[in-house]
Amino acid sequence: MLLLPLAAMGLSGCSDRDKNTSKILVRVNGGEITAHQLDAELASAGTAQDGGGTAAAVGPTARKQALEALIDRKILLGEAERNKVDRDPKVVQTIERYKTQTIVQAYLESEAGTTVRPSKEDIDSYFRSHPELFAHRKVLDISQLSIASQDFSQSLKAVMDAGTSLSQVEAWLTAHKIAYVKNAVSYTNADLPAEVFSKLQNLGGNHLFVLKDGERDLLCALTDLVDSPIPASQAASQIERFLLNKKMQEVAATEIARLRPLAKLDYVDKNDSENIEEKSHPVTALNKK
Repeated sequence: MLLLPLAAMGLSGCSDRDKNTSKILVRVNGGEITAHQLDAELASAGTAQDGGGTAAAVGPTARKQALEALIDRKILLGEAERNKVDRDPKVVQTIERYKTQTIVQAYLESEAGTTVRPSKEDIDSYFRSHPELFAHRKVLDISQLSIASQDFSQSLKAVMDAGTSLSQVEAWLTAHKIAYVKNAVSYTNADLPAEVFSKLQNLGGNHLFVLKDGERDLLCALTDLVDSPIPASQAASQIERFLLNKKMQEVAATEIARLRPLAKLDYVDKNDSENIEEKSHPVTALNKK
């Protein structure tokens, strides 16, 4: 049996100026939905789906669907405001957080300027230098029985060591009245460190292993391992988003390094500024038990 720690793998709007200059498409209970709002909705959907963001090439059917979605959202927003949901302290905090994130993102983009968007050469170079993510990509299908970590006993370990199928372990759990959740998941080789993937690749279908996921133990069996390459044309938008995010992180780090020494910090609660511990569960090792 093998033990593996496992990593725990808005409303569109426009300014008052836009409302005054943009064509009104529909009025909903006195409120307006404009062409600028629809274009923003379509651009946002395009960016989320394929890294695009242009609304001009969208067909009439998609525009109609997006408009109807905006109408539905406007109706729900009106009812939420009528019930004073927008005044709930948690909602106010969430709105403020997203507002802050949006403003900070816009600032970083302005600081990055035109150099932030990766070139075709950058994208092609990343594709060639990471064959494990694209050309040599593999997918692992894994069956799992999820149990509370406190239920993983020495007796269960012995069953896992001797077992050749997860059904045997499932029968043992049922007989001992241990609650479990059965599931099937897929990982790519990119989700795991190279040494971990190598060991899993050599397991075969008759070896069981355990993934640690917080306070849960996942009793696992590898059911399939297949080649699943991604061609360069399909990977381009994914790589562009990754490189763009990486560039923005670099810009953010540079700005923080410049601005933080200039900031006046006054920790009111000293306990909050000391002994800050970041908790994470990276996939770091695959150990035999």
